[in-house]
Amino acid sequence: MPIVEKGGPVKKILIVEDQLDIQKLLEKVLRAEDRQLLLTERGEEAVEMARQFIPDVILLDVMLPGGMNGYEVARTLKKDPVTVGCAIIIMTAKVQEEDKVEAFDAGANDFIGKPFNMLDLKNKVEKFLGR
Repeated sequence: MPIVEKGGPVKKILIVEDQLDIQKLLEKVLRAEDRQLLLTERGEEAVEMARQFIPDVILLDVMLPGGMNGYEVARTLKKDPVTVGCAIIIMTAKVQEEDKVEAFDAGANDFIGKPFNMLDLKNKVEKFLGR
């Protein structure tokens, strides 16, 4: 049963970013009454959180500490029947054409280069939240 608050279900956004200043900026820009923001800086934890909370949108950095990078996280989530429907937006400073191809091959639904334009980022998130 979805959580209902002020006229509609709460939308969940998982932010997977290891740079805390960027994580905090994304949190500030994307916060809204009808949203639950989930934060992590590690790929393995992102997979666990996605399976537990089933976010509507996952903002996923590529370069992460630990054993899993963002591409591996995306591949894992898109192979899992529980999380296959989660929209994944890859965020990376690696913006060559081959980086975009790798992101989409890994299962990303969209791609945004860093440093990103906040309006562009918000529009991409809104698109996947169905607004």
